Amino acid sequence: WERALPDGALLGSPYHRKVVKEAVGVVGAITPWNFPFEIISNKVAQVLATGNTMVLKPAIETPWSGLRWGRIVAEKTDIPAGVFNVVATSDNGVAQLLATDPRVDMVSFTGSTAVGKLLQSLSADTMKRTLLELGGKSAYMVLDDADMESVLPGCMGALIHSGQGCGLTTRMLVPRQVYDQAVEVATATFAAVPVGDPTDPATFCGPVVSAKQHERVLNYIEIGKQQGGRVTVGGGRPDGLDRGYFVAPTVFADVDARHRLFQEEIFGPVITITPYDGGDDGLVELANNSTYGLSGAVMGSPDRAMAVAGRIRTGTLNLNGAMFYGADAPFGGYKMSGLGRQNGHEGFEQHLQTKTIGYTGA
Repeated sequence: WERALPDGALLGSPYHRKVVKEAVGVVGAITPWNFPFEIISNKVAQVLATGNTMVLKPAIETPWSGLRWGRIVAEKTDIPAGVFNVVATSDNGVAQLLATDPRVDMVSFTGSTAVGKLLQSLSADTMKRTLLELGGKSAYMVLDDADMESVLPGCMGALIHSGQGCGLTTRMLVPRQVYDQAVEVATATFAAVPVGDPTDPATFCGPVVSAKQHERVLNYIEIGKQQGGRVTVGGGRPDGLDRGYFVAPTVFADVDARHRLFQEEIFGPVITITPYDGGDDGLVELANNSTYGLSGAVMGSPDRAMAVAGRIRTGTLNLNGAMFYGADAPFGGYKMSGLGRQNGHEGFEQHLQTKTIGYTGA
């Protein structure tokens, strides 16, 4: 928490200097309904390990994850009362209070870009620090030297958590010469995905979280059709699942960068496929044609994939399926995907203040 700077002298008087890291103070943590326990655990670890106190406001759809953490802290640790606090409520106004209350020194938020922008604006009056991990529209980038037989089915990864993940690769970008093949493989892959009860180990894609989210995803599917996108599989409620908030895994072909489905985060089991021309330059231009910059994937020969990765404006990338995520790896986005980083050394630094002290004597 401390490091020394070189000594100096002023008008013949020697002095010493040091840099001290201190806790920010009170952190208001606002978490989403997707991956709720994991995201809450991430925030709890970094906030408390850096000596801060915490007020957690879990999403209204998933309060139990936050309350479970409260119970763990109260019953299984010696953390003093008041260091970790949970406010589980259906009133989203609590999040706004955390952003505006001058007693809160920092807001750490994971969720939509729209809400992130609001919280940042509300936090401005008290100049509190904001850590924002927001939305994404990540690209699954296929180079022309990739092994198409093994790479193209990888689009199925966009269906993890029923497509409700900010870092999922929902824009599939492929060389024009393999576009028809990519559409065919993606269609067959999505058609074969088991959809149903999320507690059944055989299920890969369950329902979306709520009626509101169900309506949102279905509305985007209609927008895609109206703008000229071609549904090759899915496009509505799955056959045989008349109850629950299910959406069939959906593939849209014939989508270009002007379409809303290419640009806007859907947060459901829907991907788009877009061909590109112009080699790697054309791919990079198309991939970066987004207001988001959270994640992505590049599939191709290792050297070319690494070269392309260096030109993509995102905070995280996987090359040929290699996992980047971990407690030791900073996670966050460029552009409208947020501010700051969670995890890793960089994540700890977000929760610390830096103080420089000059002093005399020993």
